[in-house]
Amino acid sequence: MFKSQCAHVGKGFRMWYAGNGTTRILGKLAIHLDDDVSIFDNVSFVGLTVCENPELHIGEGTYIAPRVRFMVAKSVRIGRHSLVGCHMIFDNSGHPITDARARMMRGGGHPSVKGVKPVTIGDLCFLGEGSYVYPGTTVGDGVVAKVGTHIMGDIPPFCLIEGNPCRIVGKLPINDDLAEVFGPERVEAWRAAQASVVVDAPRPGVPGSARGNGTGEGQCDG
Repeated sequence: MFKSQCAHVGKGFRMWYAGNGTTRILGKLAIHLDDDVSIFDNVSFVGLTVCENPELHIGEGTYIAPRVRFMVAKSVRIGRHSLVGCHMIFDNSGHPITDARARMMRGGGHPSVKGVKPVTIGDLCFLGEGSYVYPGTTVGDGVVAKVGTHIMGDIPPFCLIEGNPCRIVGKLPINDDLAEVFGPERVEAWRAAQASVVVDAPRPGVPGSARGNGTGEGQCDG
């Protein structure tokens, strides 16, 4: 039933049922699943009518945990071999922010088209349970978000993040053998991007991101 409602389902797709509830598709949303995607039960896929033809793309080998909610007005893209346990991933505000009169409509009104900002999540990410991914966010490859992290802005590759708003609290190792799958050029690009990262430094466009954890921790070895 679920597969018949998707725009594309690759080979090896698995839907896991563990008594968590029903997976639902609400509204018009084009869902594209690459090969070997796994989705647990009680996941919500919501397509809004703000923009034409909202799309959700989930890459090869990616795992979607129970109770994840996608709310898509235009575009959400998730890369390959990622583990997604977020509470919500959304590219819009859900309801009007600056127009109080519009919120008086039945159901609270629709978000503004101007407020719709696509979301991109890279390959090899691990986004912990209860985390949130906000509109306009780009999560680099290999990023790990701790439980409950509020993810926003541009996150460099292979960083460990936590908090609300999120901040970078460590750099993650980039295994040499990843070159066998992704190529040596891409591995070198990850390392070059990571080299310029300052742990726990404020990030442009993210208010409050300079708050430290008081531990002085930077490099993450495991």
